[in-house]
Formats: sequence, structure tokens, C-alpha cells
Amino acid sequence: MRNNLEICLSADELDKLASNIHIAFTCGASRVELCSAMHLDGLTPSIAAIKVARENMPHDGDLLVMIRPISNLFEVDRALLSTMLEQIESAAKLGATGVVFGAISHGKLDIKTTRTLVKHAQKYHLSVTFHRAFDCIENWQDALNLFIELGISRVLTNGTKWLSNTSVIQNIQHLKTLINFADNRIEVVIGGGVTCSNAAKLWQIATHNNNQVSLHVHSAVYKQDGYLDPLAVRTLAEIIGKKNER
Repeated sequence: MRNNLEICLSADELDKLASNIHIAFTCGASRVELCSAMHLDGLTPSIAAIKVARENMPHDGDLLVMIRPISNLFEVDRALLSTMLEQIESAAKLGATGVVFGAISHGKLDIKTTRTLVKHAQKYHLSVTFHRAFDCIENWQDALNLFIELGISRVLTNGTKWLSNTSVIQNIQHLKTLINFADNRIEVVIGGGVTCSNAAKLWQIATHNNNQVSLHVHSAVYKQDGYLDPLAVRTLAEIIGKKNER
């Protein structure tokens, strides 16, 4: 079984990207998410970055591309939607295997925009992850059911309200509830504050019969010089691997 480990890679330093992709996959990741401007919680990467990533991917590795043109609270107007549709098409043509996006309106899922984006991604045979805009949604059960209906592959969450400054561990009970509700119908990607020290505790909530859970990490696996830390990636992959072997 492949490790359910997703590494969020910064696309801002092209000279380090190829090396970081190599480290991610050789040390145990099963997919990477490519984002620019991580200080803004991730924006759409450049065409050049997607090309570098694709050229250095292993044949069985998944490349997910963030589709978020601007830094806002995930609300999408007509002009922004047009840009996102163009970026999805571009990512597909550059070799991405999936895209990551989200759309909300006044604390609720923007159903019309989400349908449009998902349909466009599926046109290019891309998997879809709904990002942490999910953590802004008040009625998350209805949102998850719609994601499943639309064929969205994954939802990224840390079980806490967006911008709440609450740690992922503090709300672990809600993650359990969410995973049980998902019931293997959609993959739950736990991300936002995942570290080598708390990963084992988080991974315990993925039951033996539940393979539709994964861990998403960024800052915990980066060194100060901008390169991934191979030891940190291996540590996380081993934590997940031990659970998967049970």
C-alpha cells in the first residue's frame, strides 16, 4: 500500500523545486501539492513552476496544483471564476494530475461555482481537492455530501475553523466525527499544523478499515534553507506506513 502522505511544496524557488520533488517521493510521499506564496496560504503557481515539477515527477507520483489566483477569503466572483477555469485548463495541459480549489459565499459553500469548477476539472480528467475553505463552511455535512455527489476526490481540513488559531490536535474529536461521517466515500486530508511530533496521534484516528485518510504537511518538512528535510519526510512516511501495515 502506498503511503498516504501529501507534501505541500513551495513553487517560489524554482532552483530548489526539482530537488524537493525528488526528496518528497524518494522519502515516501505519494503526492505533492504545488503552491506559490505560502505566506498567503497558497496561490496558483507559475507555468514555469508547474513545468519544472512535471519534468521531475516519478511516473506514479501525483501532482496537484493549487488554483487560487488571489488572496481573499475564498469568495469567487465572475471574473475570478473565469481566471480559475483558465488556470485549471493550463494545469491539465502542463501535466498536473489534480487541482486544488475552494469557493464559499458568506460562510456557506458556493454550490454553483463549485459545480462549474469541478465539471471543468473533470473535463480534463483531473482529480479535485476542495481546500481549507471547507473549514469556513457552517454546514459541513451538507458540503461533504455535495462533494461526494459531484465526484470530488478529497477535502483538506484540520478540523478547526479557518483563522481560529486552534491547533489540529485540540479539535481531534471533530476530525474523528468528520472521518466517520465521510465513511470512505471521500478522502479526508488532514492538514494545517501536522508535524512529526503529532502525526502519530493524528494517524490513530484513521481506522484499520479506513484507507481514505491522508496527512498533508508543509512547514514541518522544510529546512530554513528552503529545501525539504529528508529525515522529516521519512519519519512521517514511516508513521503512516506502520499504520497501513496493520
